Amino acid sequence: MDSLLQEINMLPGVLGCFVYNSKQQIAGKKMPPIFKDNTIQNIGNLLTRTVQMGSMAELNFKDIELKYNESTIVVSLLTDGALLVIICEPTTNKSLVSMTTGMLSKDIEAALLGAPQMTQIPPVQAAPPAQKTVQKQAQTPQPAEAEIGAELAPVLEQIKDALAMAIGPIAAPVMKDSIDPWAQQNEPSIANIPALAELLCKEIDDDELENEFMTELKSINS
Repeated sequence: MDSLLQEINMLPGVLGCFVYNSKQQIAGKKMPPIFKDNTIQNIGNLLTRTVQMGSMAELNFKDIELKYNESTIVVSLLTDGALLVIICEPTTNKSLVSMTTGMLSKDIEAALLGAPQMTQIPPVQAAPPAQKTVQKQAQTPQPAEAEIGAELAPVLEQIKDALAMAIGPIAAPVMKDSIDPWAQQNEPSIANIPALAELLCKEIDDDELENEFMTELKSINS
């Protein structure tokens, strides 16, 4: 749970976040020291009551956004009445926050249920033991990546950096998920970079973030 919340905290403008479960308990938190547990508990209680009152009025909330002069509270409803609460600056890119929480919500719900996490963002950097590495490669073969020449690697790294400027720390897994289908459908070359950019934009699926990415991409190619 902590690693998932830390991913959200790494987003520009996010001040802190916590998960409040259906038992009215703090299931996990990454909040500034000024927010004591009793303060977080009170916020969670008030938000839970808001959702419950909405249900009584037949208002099925999906997300809640509360705007204040100095901050904004973004609330995502999780399974079984749990809440993911994010406190951020008023100017924070809400599309980026929404995209990141959308990718992490299933893992957070799994953590609430005590199940193993389905996704890790970013990928673990430490190398696993040799035997496990062989098993993992057997399960997820990557023949397309093997065909990518050394001269193309710096260009792909620049593209990943441009993607990170637009969508933050989730750029690495998004890039990884797009490289294989791109290499299988096209000859991996600089001439076919536009096709990779198109695949990445489909993964982003947000007009504002896509425009930011394409702007960054043009700047590294200029």
